[in-house]
Amino acid sequence: MRLHDEATVGQRVAYYRRRRGYSQAVLSGLVGRSEEWLSQIERGARDIDRLSTILEVAKALRIVPQRLLPGPFHTTPRQTQQSGTIGTAPDVVPDIETAMLRYDGIAGLVGITDPGPVNLGHLERQVELSFVCSQTEQWSRMAPLVPGMIADSYHASRQAVTDAEKRRAKTLEALVYRVTSGMLDRLGEPRLPWVAAERSMAAAEMTEDPLLIAGGAWRLAVVLRHSGRLTESTDVPTAAADALRRDDRNATPEHLSVYGSLMLKGAVGAASVNDHSAVRDYLSEVERTAERLGSDRNDFWFAFGPTNVSIHRVWLALELGDPSQAIDLADAVPLDQLPPELAERRVSHLITVAWAYYLRRRYREALDALTEARMAAPEQLIFTGRVHTMLSGMLRRERRSIKHDLRELSEFVGVAG
Repeated sequence: MRLHDEATVGQRVAYYRRRRGYSQAVLSGLVGRSEEWLSQIERGARDIDRLSTILEVAKALRIVPQRLLPGPFHTTPRQTQQSGTIGTAPDVVPDIETAMLRYDGIAGLVGITDPGPVNLGHLERQVELSFVCSQTEQWSRMAPLVPGMIADSYHASRQAVTDAEKRRAKTLEALVYRVTSGMLDRLGEPRLPWVAAERSMAAAEMTEDPLLIAGGAWRLAVVLRHSGRLTESTDVPTAAADALRRDDRNATPEHLSVYGSLMLKGAVGAASVNDHSAVRDYLSEVERTAERLGSDRNDFWFAFGPTNVSIHRVWLALELGDPSQAIDLADAVPLDQLPPELAERRVSHLITVAWAYYLRRRYREALDALTEARMAAPEQLIFTGRVHTMLSGMLRRERRSIKHDLRELSEFVGVAG
């Protein structure tokens, strides 16, 4: 058996189990599951629906968790009426990796020349556009901007003379790497999101801006969770939130937005290790913060507010193993209050709802949620592993009532029947 990038989690479990020389009985015993459960996972009759379970299986197989997850996305361009050509972002990743390598400590060694004064106003506009693309999941529009932003932020930091100029340049560098890390993470890159997140954090610390530093911690928490470091993925955002809490009495709306976003990451981390009590504690603090804020905001591009808290409640219920509760909670989420520029939040929620329906074998409802998501942010479906898992699973258990719609959406996303 050969392993390819598109192999499912179940196929990967079977591959590494055989390489380790384990029978299904041995591996299922090591993870405290039945042999039938493992057999269903490996043959695709059942899906591993939680990151913590993947971590348990990886630990038993003595491999890093990333080996059980599909590799980076490889796509072909396709046209949409609302977004034009999409699916091309992965083609730019080699250029982004080259820029990250060149515009770092080795720049002086490889003879990078100063191109002349960087137009900081232009760079700020590029950064703002990139975050807009991030929140609307327009990765193929954003990706070509990234190599140039990395180069400009590098040169801007070295051209700065006054303290104010240095802070402005480092602020832009922190934001460039934060939005870049998010894009690379979405594209399924295994290493580069971590490097970009660390650079964002390092640049933010040089500005001594607590909110910018907190933003770096938020992004680092996401990368830590996706790499399987669940304890650190909770510790990092809560430590950053603790630092902000010291000035709680004088908190501005921006302060509350960032603080609430960090505490949501704490709740996500707690749910990933099945700590129900901690999740309740975090949510209580998050809801208090959202109430103080009073409305949905988008400070530092975190989209924090009551609606985002409701969206996270659905996701947390699902992560804690209760898809039925997630479906019930979804009815109370006021998606109509989200502005169009927060399409990522809307579509992430719809994918969560689809996954809950999928786990309950309610495929018509799952497909309807994915179809609605496609209309809001089509590229998000292409670069979301859970969508590929759902469509593959529904194709294996294809029902006549959804056959046409399922095959049409699967073809668009790039999932083979």
